[in-house]
Amino acid sequence: MKPILEVKNLEVTYHAREGKLQALNDINFVLNSGEILGIVGESGCGKSTISSAILRLLPANGEISHGEICLNGRDLTRLNEEELRELRGQEISMVFQDPMTSLNPVFTVGQQMIDAQKAHDKNHLSHDELRKRAISILHRAGVPDPDERIDYYPHQFSGGLRQRILIAMALLTKPSVLIADEPTSALDVTMEAQILEMIKELRATTNTSIIFISHDLGVIAQLCDRIIVMYAGRVVEQGDIYTVFKEPKHPYTRALLASVPSRSKQGQRLATIPGRVPNLSNMPAGCKFSDRCTMAKEICRLMEPEIVMDNDVRVRCFAYHPRHSLEIWETHETLEIRESGCAQEKTADNSTGQPLISVNQVSTCFKENRKLADMLANRKVQQIRAVDRVSLNIRQGEIIGLVGESGCGKTTIGKTILGLIPATEGSIYYRGVDSLELGTAEKRLLKSKMQMIFQDPISSLSPRLKLSYLLTEPYKIHHIPKEDQFSVAYLLNMVGLSDEQKNKYPHQVSGGQARRIGIARALALHPEFIVADEPTSGLDVSVAASIINLMKDLAEQFCLTYLIISHNLNVVSYISNRIAVMYLGNLVEIGPTKELFEKPSHPYTMALLSSISEPDPTLREKSGRLIISGEIPSPRNPPDGCRFHSRCPFCIESCKQTTPKLVSVSENHFTACQRVGEIKREDWDKQRV
Repeated sequence: MKPILEVKNLEVTYHAREGKLQALNDINFVLNSGEILGIVGESGCGKSTISSAILRLLPANGEISHGEICLNGRDLTRLNEEELRELRGQEISMVFQDPMTSLNPVFTVGQQMIDAQKAHDKNHLSHDELRKRAISILHRAGVPDPDERIDYYPHQFSGGLRQRILIAMALLTKPSVLIADEPTSALDVTMEAQILEMIKELRATTNTSIIFISHDLGVIAQLCDRIIVMYAGRVVEQGDIYTVFKEPKHPYTRALLASVPSRSKQGQRLATIPGRVPNLSNMPAGCKFSDRCTMAKEICRLMEPEIVMDNDVRVRCFAYHPRHSLEIWETHETLEIRESGCAQEKTADNSTGQPLISVNQVSTCFKENRKLADMLANRKVQQIRAVDRVSLNIRQGEIIGLVGESGCGKTTIGKTILGLIPATEGSIYYRGVDSLELGTAEKRLLKSKMQMIFQDPISSLSPRLKLSYLLTEPYKIHHIPKEDQFSVAYLLNMVGLSDEQKNKYPHQVSGGQARRIGIARALALHPEFIVADEPTSGLDVSVAASIINLMKDLAEQFCLTYLIISHNLNVVSYISNRIAVMYLGNLVEIGPTKELFEKPSHPYTMALLSSISEPDPTLREKSGRLIISGEIPSPRNPPDGCRFHSRCPFCIESCKQTTPKLVSVSENHFTACQRVGEIKREDWDKQRV
């Protein structure tokens, strides 16, 4: 079978002040009809550069310096701008990572879809015919009420729906190839599952060939037919998805897979990859991974290995070259034994019986901005109940994971506990003292014991101040005596950073280093309780693993208590003792991690767990996903009764009328569902897709 797309010996070079920088080298792969090809690797490995090169959308200082890109036998590197304009969108389309920067905010979605069709319309269809076609593709993409919402502006849609609209626009002209660059990276696990199912369905109905770029190995495993692993602008491994995940060959592929957290690894230490992807201006002489590879020998640092075939897998490593494999594999044996030894380590549950934090019937409401029309009509401003009568006990030394979709109130309850957002009603006790009743001086003292690790570390640090000042700023705020302060060097060392970082500004450090600075700043006052809001979001898998290891180490060293807010269930299941599930401001289930994962009792929890993308492609053959339709309703107008009933596949009439309360399922396991105990495993299985 002749491939739809064939990339041969591709090289991409950037012209910079330092000279010519080679971003891609010796890239070879094919994409067959109806195939989904996954491309993975850390940030800076060249994944997105490949997509830009294929579409001939490289920046002004970039050029394809060598190679061919053949689409249906036509070399794209030889086309002029007019020919490329006709080809883009017609034969090959792109779904970009951030839909808000891809959609024009001043035009409706319908107008943009019609304009896209007009650019390639050879049949001279009327405006009404183009509009009908746009509505039809929006319907196929799962956008609700497309007849009405086609006239909405991009900002009126949620992130998940904007991503669906981008995919719909890309498919308008029925292209042969669709390139999707991190299309699910910013989505909740339920919306991610919906997008993945949509892509599978589109592939099945249109036979579109897809290049799917991601750093999420779980998503790649559940979606793709073949995989390419990129490192420093090179393909280091390429093969069938089942073969590569079952028996990864390149040390980099093995390290990536070992870095992925999951419940099965709880009690173990996650593997990490030391160092960082090399800069284009300072590439190692030999194998580009040699400086970070635990198997590297002298030859790896002197020569760059070529791609070789090993059991239908293409791999770039001397361990598979006949002349050098023996000396490399001697090191590999030692590596395997060391990893097995670490696997026996167990992390004890250090929590005590007494609650450190007691949250009792807490609600947090926000008032909408009063508009001129409201003032003239003397209308009352509506209150939005972001958190609704939540009760939660957190024991000292415990790690609790708080999960749910965006808009469920996870961050709001975390900030309310810390006093960063005022509670509307209820009480929050810290060591038996109601923090909401304390005076200003007492609250300041309490806040030194309760700290937060913010989701975006860069935006939470002043760009005008050096890290040394930012790390010691809490001491100035809380008037801590000099003799009670940690030194900057100690704080940096505590989170695994060198002393030389202290003179840098926030923009001069990487995302992982900025996250460590945020943790060090939170630890400066020696707190007892920390709220960590999405501590691994936006990080590569290896960097995320190092942050998780660090948080576990610090919890044991300083007897810290964590409330970890995340939509990444793999992270939460790995690090948490207990998990609490929130939906639209309500706590719907809470219980020990092991029991909640093995015996979920609320349909929403079942759907969340079913949506997890595990890095094991064999799991997609064994059972489908429990997909919940639609999106979380607006807290401005929540449904009556059980707030989940509008999306619940097991809803009955009483669910629409009566609000359920948390009831005990077993010891320390509670759920808020009227049908608890009624939903059987076979009922659940019938709803899977």
